[in-house]
Amino acid sequence: MPEGSKQAAILIATSFQAMNRAARGSQDTLVSDATVMILFACFYIEATLNYIADFTGNAPAMAKFLEKPYPGMQDKLAWFYNKFVARKKAPDRKHLYDSEIKTKLRRKYPGFAELHNFRNDISHGQVNKCAASMATANRLRQNAKDLVAALYDAASKGGVEVPRITTYNEAVTSYNDVKPTVRCR
Repeated sequence: MPEGSKQAAILIATSFQAMNRAARGSQDTLVSDATVMILFACFYIEATLNYIADFTGNAPAMAKFLEKPYPGMQDKLAWFYNKFVARKKAPDRKHLYDSEIKTKLRRKYPGFAELHNFRNDISHGQVNKCAASMATANRLRQNAKDLVAALYDAASKGGVEVPRITTYNEAVTSYNDVKPTVRCR
């Protein structure tokens, strides 16, 4: 299935490869394969949110609204929800979070809380227990794919057709043409 950006295509493909390794692999590698699988599914969500914000020309407005130069995945999803899904729009970040946005995101996007917690745990050097179960890892990967499909659907219903034009093979073969968004330090 095509993705919006080359980064998103590579990230979901990496998750798919880890899923296949975990399915064929031994119990000895389950945690590492499932960790890669879930983590790259989380990255896939964020890459898609970045792509939609960039494609629609809203990336600067998102950063300004969120009052953060580098907003996290939950903040980006909250902004997206406010912009494309919410009937009553919050005028700023404070009102957005006062509106119980975390609860709304978790209700609207099944598995998001687990995905967000998993990603945050990993970024703080902790392996989350979700990686110990192939069934949980598969469910979370599917939740990430469903969430991304919902993002494209919400943008479309909001009057913006965001194209999904990059396949995994195209992303990999033209990876040298991908412009990094963050420089290696």
